[in-house]
Amino acid sequence: MWRRFVPALLLLALIALTACGGAAPTSPQPTTPATPPAPAATTQHTSYPLTVTDAAGRKVTLAEAPHRILSLAPSNTEIVWALGAGSLQVGRTDYCDYPPEAKSVQSIGGMVNPNVEQIAALKPDLVLMIGGSDKLRDKLASDLRLTVYVADPQNFDQVYDSIRQLGLLLDAQAAADKVVATMQARMKAVTDKTAALPESQKPTVFYEVWDDPLMTAGPGTFIDDMIRLAGGSNIGAQAKDRWPKFSLETLAASDPAMLISPNPKSVQALLAKQRKGWENLKAVKDGKVMQVPDPNLVSRPGPRLVDGLDWFARTLHPELFH
Repeated sequence: MWRRFVPALLLLALIALTACGGAAPTSPQPTTPATPPAPAATTQHTSYPLTVTDAAGRKVTLAEAPHRILSLAPSNTEIVWALGAGSLQVGRTDYCDYPPEAKSVQSIGGMVNPNVEQIAALKPDLVLMIGGSDKLRDKLASDLRLTVYVADPQNFDQVYDSIRQLGLLLDAQAAADKVVATMQARMKAVTDKTAALPESQKPTVFYEVWDDPLMTAGPGTFIDDMIRLAGGSNIGAQAKDRWPKFSLETLAASDPAMLISPNPKSVQALLAKQRKGWENLKAVKDGKVMQVPDPNLVSRPGPRLVDGLDWFARTLHPELFH
């Protein structure tokens, strides 16, 4: 079944959306490409005890620099390793698979239903989570009295802030500044080429998140942000929900110029015109059906998001990247 291709972060987001009764979350403002600042020559070390406010609005205090980090989200794991703190990680989820070295860290199960007893036994002095698992967060913080920090960025600027915040928590501020500066420079390399494109040259794009029921990426998602920054027009951008359901009739009315999916079976079926009702779509007739090489590049709010943006830009406008 193709559901194994849905990245853990997206799955958690869908679970959280369902738990909220399908209400449309507040969408963050679109990211505006900014000129990256000169790399900061940060020599400052974090002073402890340190108190910060996390994405859940909670005050989180670290008495001293953490030495035993447990990550309950692949995105946070990627950031920890990018900051050079991977050796401090003592626990991860089954989905924390990048960088490859992270897989040597002990797994405590899933993101939503980890083994709480294993978590307690690892004695982490900092647990990193994302939004959407309030009950688990409260259990770890209240029942086990663990220090829990929630990161929940929703666009590129918030990812930059999140990386800097984790750099502060881990006494890795210089590394965080370097990661952010690199991401901003790579984003600028893309938007310098795409920002001036007229609307007439921006292909309409439908990104298939799920095949049954048919779902796409709406406003407030990284995928929507990337399509726009890469010089495209996202069919799902006008929806009310972040992960809206789409009927084939609605899709046909929009008749996108390009179809993109993370699922190779969907892509193969569309190119072979084996999906009933899809064969008359412009994208299918023109053979403009593309597969994302790695879904995690467009859904995990971490350093590799710029890889996803670069892929979108080169896919939508190969003529700009000779």
